[in-house]
Amino acid sequence: MATVRFLSRVPASREYLKTRSQALHLSPSNFTQYLTENTLYGVVIDMPMSPTVITTMACFVNGAANLYFSNGADYSGAAQRYPGVVQATRMFVNSAAQFLELAEPAPSFELPMAQTHYVYFLTTGGAYRLAVKATTSNQNPKERVLMQMYQRVMSELRSAQMKDRAANQK
Repeated sequence: MATVRFLSRVPASREYLKTRSQALHLSPSNFTQYLTENTLYGVVIDMPMSPTVITTMACFVNGAANLYFSNGADYSGAAQRYPGVVQATRMFVNSAAQFLELAEPAPSFELPMAQTHYVYFLTTGGAYRLAVKATTSNQNPKERVLMQMYQRVMSELRSAQMKDRAANQK
């Protein structure tokens, strides 16, 4: 089996960097009706998918979940049409606070290198970053649970995307 070699950094378009930055800097004031004692209002995950593609998934406490691709494409608005996306996203964001203890403060929002996912926890007290290895054999049990949770949101988004494509082909 051939080994896929990752560049040190995945190339990213200007449009991707702009939309990713907007997601990472979204104000908690946009979510005051959803915030209770939990100060976590969003989780943004950067995932290298291949040597030339990185995907960012932005999830928020209101159930919104969007995908941004390093080539400048995106998939957004699915939460407005698909309750499964909202349910999975809310469950993920509301449960993600338990992983904050593994994260470190994020003074900057770097893109990950190679086969590492960066999980950014957005809280009213600032942003925190957790680096998660993409291969489960290198993860601790808590990281595995976190990855399973955000993969469920990704699965709902993929399902929504396929439904949208089918509807557009009619």
